[in-house]
Amino acid sequence: MTWLETEGGPFIVVPRSALVHWSGTEGDYDRACEVMDLVGVLALADGAEALVLGDEPLSTAYLPEYRVLVRWCYAESEESVTDIIRVGLLTAEWEEGPELSTNGAVVMFDAAYLGTEVGTLTASTALELGAGRYRVDSASVEPDHLTSFRIHRFVELT
Repeated sequence: MTWLETEGGPFIVVPRSALVHWSGTEGDYDRACEVMDLVGVLALADGAEALVLGDEPLSTAYLPEYRVLVRWCYAESEESVTDIIRVGLLTAEWEEGPELSTNGAVVMFDAAYLGTEVGTLTASTALELGAGRYRVDSASVEPDHLTSFRIHRFVELT
């Protein structure tokens, strides 16, 4: 798994086609920091929507086979994270989240950066979602007292 970090703020998930509209600390970052929920949706200048991963600035990775963002709260090692999440998906108590529309590929990165800096000044992860509408549900996976992950799944709506 490839884990991303922020410099202390939230992650943002923006459609690749709308990256030019994310203004980072020049404007949009403050709006992202106002999201107090686990996830929230912001409107962008061109009518696109961006997903904010609120709460704490946790290390985050994407598991495309499950359409799940994994946020590292605490664990002893990275050794079996994928297996822990796979099992946790079956027993998780999901909290329904906001709906997000996208016209295709989306990119997750540190909300402090300009969208045009993705791939140059800031690391990013592409999320393999097709065009459509998704509900972003959240849950915790805590198989023991030494391990805790927060997960967000993208549920395609028809």
